Amino acid sequence: MKTVYDKLKPDILASIKADFKIYPYTSAALVKELKTCTNWSQLSIAAARSIVIHSHVKLIDSVDLEDLWWGDEFLVK
Repeated sequence: MKTVYDKLKPDILASIKADFKIYPYTSAALVKELKTCTNWSQLSIAAARSIVIHSHVKLIDSVDLEDLWWGDEFLVK
């Protein structure tokens, strides 16, 4: 069964990997949680927030509420 980590869009995953150099602790904690959850709804609020931060999108301009609820902006369909 695929985890949320496996379902992330390639550019989001690449950004998280690149941020390991700058934020090793928070990036490692995020990856650990992403690899244990199989659905977006299982993520903690902190993990969903971290995905938004690591994706480097402007939250207000680019992400709507449904993206935060369901993860559509960040997951491969």
